[in-house]
Amino acid sequence: MNFLHGRSLHQAEINGQTITVQPDETLLEAAQRQNINIPSICRVGGCGTCKCKLKSGKVDELTETAYLLTEKEISDGFILACQSRLRSDVKIELDREGAIDGPSVKGVIVGKQMLTHDIARIDIQLDTPIRYRAGQFAEVTLSSMADAPRSYSFSTAPGNDRQVSFTVRRVPGGRVSGHLVDQAQVGESVTVRGPGGHFYMRPGQEPVLMVAGGSGLAPILAMLQDMKRSGDIRPVTVLFGARSQKDLYALDEMAAYEKDWPNFRFVPVLSEADPSSPWDGRTGLVTEHIPELLGNATSAYLCGPPAMIDSAIAVLRQRGIADTNLHADRFVDQAPKLHTGFYGAVGLPTVERVPANILDYLKFFLLHGVGIGALVSILAGGVYTSLGLLGFLIFYIGGDALLGQDTRTPKYKSPWILTVQLWFILPLVALIVFAYIWTLSSGDPLGFGAWVAHLTHYDVLAAREATGFWHHLTGGILTGFVIGVLGTITAHELTHRTWEPVSMFIGRWLLSFSYDVGFAIEHVYGHHRYVSTEHDPATAPRGRNVYQHIVISTIRGNVSAWRIEAERLKRKHLPVISIHNAYIRGLLMSAVLVAIAYWMAGWIGVLGFTGSALWGKSLLEIVNYMEHYGLVRAPDQAVQPRHSWNTNARMSSWAMFNLSRHSHHHAQGEVPYQDLMPLPEAPTMAAGYLTTILLTMIPPLWQRMMIPKLMEWDRHYATPEERELALRANQKSGMKALRFYDPRQWNKELAAG
Repeated sequence: MNFLHGRSLHQAEINGQTITVQPDETLLEAAQRQNINIPSICRVGGCGTCKCKLKSGKVDELTETAYLLTEKEISDGFILACQSRLRSDVKIELDREGAIDGPSVKGVIVGKQMLTHDIARIDIQLDTPIRYRAGQFAEVTLSSMADAPRSYSFSTAPGNDRQVSFTVRRVPGGRVSGHLVDQAQVGESVTVRGPGGHFYMRPGQEPVLMVAGGSGLAPILAMLQDMKRSGDIRPVTVLFGARSQKDLYALDEMAAYEKDWPNFRFVPVLSEADPSSPWDGRTGLVTEHIPELLGNATSAYLCGPPAMIDSAIAVLRQRGIADTNLHADRFVDQAPKLHTGFYGAVGLPTVERVPANILDYLKFFLLHGVGIGALVSILAGGVYTSLGLLGFLIFYIGGDALLGQDTRTPKYKSPWILTVQLWFILPLVALIVFAYIWTLSSGDPLGFGAWVAHLTHYDVLAAREATGFWHHLTGGILTGFVIGVLGTITAHELTHRTWEPVSMFIGRWLLSFSYDVGFAIEHVYGHHRYVSTEHDPATAPRGRNVYQHIVISTIRGNVSAWRIEAERLKRKHLPVISIHNAYIRGLLMSAVLVAIAYWMAGWIGVLGFTGSALWGKSLLEIVNYMEHYGLVRAPDQAVQPRHSWNTNARMSSWAMFNLSRHSHHHAQGEVPYQDLMPLPEAPTMAAGYLTTILLTMIPPLWQRMMIPKLMEWDRHYATPEERELALRANQKSGMKALRFYDPRQWNKELAAG
């Protein structure tokens, strides 16, 4: 909590430009507020895109950097801008081995060639030469858009250094790339500053693998040209990933290399090959073909979107390629966040926050009230337990139906109250679960029943004896709801606060009640990075039903959590099978709870606890299912409000710690729950949370209801590139209504309009 840290205002010098950083800001937030472009995607320390080198000064790191940074990066002083708050004035260098160096050089566009329908090569004549290595990049600024510099890789080898070329892909909604591809004219003035980056060919004779995606082929072309000129004709395999045949380019150049260069292979791979067009080449994801085509290569050069690079690196590591021989240039798209129908540094509106009143604090205690009601009904026994479950459902479903929308965004002067309020959920959940296991016991563990009877003058022991099987079953269902709603929702908020040890401790214990402490790892360092992409276990693709998703997401989520934790430990030279492993510690925490259940009620207690725990875990996966169902995102684009289904239903917001404001949560995962905005223009969920949960459990009804909503999302929210991804998702969905629907029709409609 900020009031514990005694922070003060500091300054940060980023590549020579000084900005002011407020006490409660991260370095990334301050940079974006002052128009300094630090690449970012997830903003919660889950992707590593915003990493930069701390040259001097001190920061507080809000998360464990070893989840994202390599051993060498940690020793070299790298930090994550989105997870760093300043303890002193600092000096920051962007880019790993070389921030952009040198003064700005004036130039003029002397040539433009369309390579594909959305990629152009731009030739620029400079007033003075720029010395660079093939593979590096430069900052290009149009004179007509002096406030919007963009970084592009040199696409030709050094030679006549007064004439340089860049390959530019039109980014959906991108102001600069759109102008360069569609409107730039010969004679237009620009400035170029460079070079920058660490991506260039290292000396050697061993075979090399190169993997490129889209416009990431540009620096590869420059490197190949430079190698050929210098007589470096070591064996090379180039894998080029594109969506369809219309996205391929430089084919003649590659054919010439194959003819004149011994042991040179060029392998294009199409991820969305058009069945109506002849194509006898490779298909699928380009990284899927690495194991077969790696051959004897001992080093690799990767250029493209982060997801492609991450996948390629994982495969190459498995094949024995050392990290020191893996060289990557990640293409991160920054423009779309400013052009999504939302306004602001992260694609969000600016809103006037009214001062919070006492009711704004008290409304979040509704969740505690729900827990107390569940506790009373479980202890009352018999029909009262079943009535408690019915009351729980009516409270949420009826509350959302009757109370309308909550669109207020108060400003809280004492947010620490709302944090302590979260902490109180752990003893409440523990007491409810204890009470339920007690009802299954034949004895009176800890004299709990006698104590309650003395305190309340209600004979809970007699009530327990009168409780039949079906009421015990409804008690287990109600307890599962408590674990999933009170426990997991609160844990979700707390485990995002990686900088607060108390919050992390309480959040992990809450997750242990659903056998799901791995969530604390995978959610922050996996889900927030890959949300709405094929790489995210928690995002349900179009056509999947909720019961499949519960199983698939649970298995893949746990595998992902183990992998992420194992990689962290390896970077820190710690044994994977040890107490240092947070995933293993989480399993032990759940084991403690199972042991307590056995002590209280034997195997019946273990069975009852496990059933409630798995129901609570299933609720989490159902919520994941409905929050992102069918949505798509290009992995190299920043997460935006449009990549989550949102609801502002009042009861869901108040009694679920604003989890329903999910669109803002994913756009700014670091924002505490009480500050999340309602974003009424975000994609809207079918109903309030609990109502939507029940709808998902009837798959035919759910799919019929969601098809028009997905079409609406494709039309009003998706970028042209995302409509391509939606088409691919439709074809895989197995649903007739989607297989014959082409989201790309909306591109034509917008163009006509």
